[in-house]
Amino acid sequence: MIPYTTEPRSDTRVTNVTMGIWLFLASEVMFFGALFSAYALLRVGAPSWPSGRDVLSLFIGSANTFVLLWMTAAVWRARARPDRTRLWLVTSTGLAIVFLGFKGIEYAGEIRSGLLPSASTFLAMYFTLTGLHALHVIGGIAANVWILAGAGRVPAPLTAGRVRAVTLYWAFVDVVWLAIFGLMYLS
Repeated sequence: MIPYTTEPRSDTRVTNVTMGIWLFLASEVMFFGALFSAYALLRVGAPSWPSGRDVLSLFIGSANTFVLLWMTAAVWRARARPDRTRLWLVTSTGLAIVFLGFKGIEYAGEIRSGLLPSASTFLAMYFTLTGLHALHVIGGIAANVWILAGAGRVPAPLTAGRVRAVTLYWAFVDVVWLAIFGLMYLS
């Protein structure tokens, strides 16, 4: 078992939690990289490809982008203001739930309109990318709740390390969403 320490390791000059989150994010880059590669291959090989603006709700997608960016800004505030960690993590968790609510409303409207993954390759990629992204938002909510549950019970340096890790995670989730938004909603 690797001990959780707050001191940087002499061989890497980073803490175990920092190394762990970067290794995890590297695996996530490969995961989403494969999905975006599949998107590119399917789009290039398709005889026709709809414009996301014509099929999807640009309004809800834009609102979700705004909410997600504000959510991540709240997490970064938790990192910058250790005295307000709980407030900012609760705020970011609430905004992440709003993101999922908008996504649920969007999915419901699309399904009611017959826009199902089986209807086209575009919709199959859309539901795959946005659905897996939503699962990552749920994972981020779980991480926020875990940090909130531990805040006050564990030493402040441990909480600070966890907050630093989750800020990197949420930044990654933002980058993935911006790529999805550009490819699916704006193209």
